Amino acid sequence: MLKRSSRLQPVKELAGQNERQQATRVAEAERRLSEAERRLQELQHYRLEYEQGFRTRATAGAPMRGLRDQQVFIARLGEAIVTQQGVVEQLRGDCMQARSVWRAAATRKQAVGKVVEHANTEENKMEDRQLQSESDERAQRMLVSR
Repeated sequence: MLKRSSRLQPVKELAGQNERQQATRVAEAERRLSEAERRLQELQHYRLEYEQGFRTRATAGAPMRGLRDQQVFIARLGEAIVTQQGVVEQLRGDCMQARSVWRAAATRKQAVGKVVEHANTEENKMEDRQLQSESDERAQRMLVSR
């Protein structure tokens, strides 16, 4: 019959594997969030540049049609920024969720590890007691046989 610690080893390995998978998911979620934040900053930077260019052209007396086209483009950049802000918020939520799942997996891995460690300790104690008992029995036999 397998020892309890040996029977629990596959559970420990699965818990470790699950924790690693969740850590990978956290890293991927953080990578996507970082990329989305970078895109948002780029959009905000572009809008700022176009707004400054618009002001410069408007004060320089640029044709009205060109200014209207530029206003439309700036408005579209604003819409893209709002959309990207929504994406960033969604990805922040995804990151928080992934971290929470990872923390739970890490806690489970740690708990299973402690159970296996406890089982090993108990098995070692039982073996030590059995060896001591056998040793005592041998010593007793030696005394009786003299």
